[in-house]
Amino acid sequence: MFAFESRAQNLIPDSSFESNKIIPVDFSSFKFSNSWSQPSWGTTDLFCKCDNKKKKKYSLVDVPANLMGEQQAHSGTCYAGFFAFSHGNYREYLQTYLKQPLEKNKMYRFTMHVSLADYSQTWIDQLGVCFMNGKTGYNSADVITDQEPVYIKIEKEVGRDIQQWHRISTTYRAQGGEMYLLIGSFAIHKVGKTKFKAPKGVKTRINQTTGRDAYYYVDDVSLVEIESPPLPDTLKTELKSVDTLPSDKPLVFRNVLFQVNRSEFLESSYPELDALAQYLEKHPYVSIIISGHTDNSGNEKKNKKLSEGRAKSVSDYLIKNKIDKSRVSFKGYGSSKPIASNETEEGKQQNRRVEFVITK
Repeated sequence: MFAFESRAQNLIPDSSFESNKIIPVDFSSFKFSNSWSQPSWGTTDLFCKCDNKKKKKYSLVDVPANLMGEQQAHSGTCYAGFFAFSHGNYREYLQTYLKQPLEKNKMYRFTMHVSLADYSQTWIDQLGVCFMNGKTGYNSADVITDQEPVYIKIEKEVGRDIQQWHRISTTYRAQGGEMYLLIGSFAIHKVGKTKFKAPKGVKTRINQTTGRDAYYYVDDVSLVEIESPPLPDTLKTELKSVDTLPSDKPLVFRNVLFQVNRSEFLESSYPELDALAQYLEKHPYVSIIISGHTDNSGNEKKNKKLSEGRAKSVSDYLIKNKIDKSRVSFKGYGSSKPIASNETEEGKQQNRRVEFVITK
């Protein structure tokens, strides 16, 4: 059941930015990509390892060390970079065609790896991806506002990390015929300060005086078709009789799992969540209440916050998958509603859960 992401072809033609007309040595060289383009006047950048000693000496966009910081490629020798937040309304975007058009009502998973550049003064809480029928272009470098992006939430630990690459992802149900992809920063809910500064003597392109720039490296972009997940057995029996289901009967997610002490759910959680989203889409007359629970270990105030964060993650995921937010609510209860004894590890494991109630 967890292997629902099939051996599908990656529809991104140059997923790691390796196919370029030249090895860039200066900024604003995204135009030299054979597959990617910049859709606006924002000057997206291309970083590549330069093996030519003479050119390497003058390269501003070398890998791993460049004027934005230092980062190895996640794979290969190249990656892209863009301003997700900067002065005024300035933004940079990445655009590419797809190897084949998306098929109507089929589900696709979009993923990419991101890392905040070392000298960025801010980080942001979400990025967006747009699926379009045709190539787009804009005569400005301002925020793009006329598209309908699918947003990818970014946790603080991910958004401000300058050391590691982080895989972020979302799912998309195709309208049919989409042939282009647009990545960047659209609406932003939160901008956080990093307090990072470039070392003395380093003339970075990141503005150190305004303290507004959030610059992200991007690598290994993927878009693959995913199989429509079957309704998990743990939900099938309960949900098939939803017309007579008591509104106070909680159902436990069996396969929605989380990282230790974090509200971000694991990759293996997607099948059950996607199946539930599809169920809710097919039954628009019902609503869902999501509740998070913990065992009694540790500080209860932190437990309540953690349980609420996990319930919210599930809620956000359903809303992102086209379930109207008026039909989704959530609450965290900490350890106040155990379903087993907290005296044993087995009991604690049962108490660490996310539940939901289907209501009319």
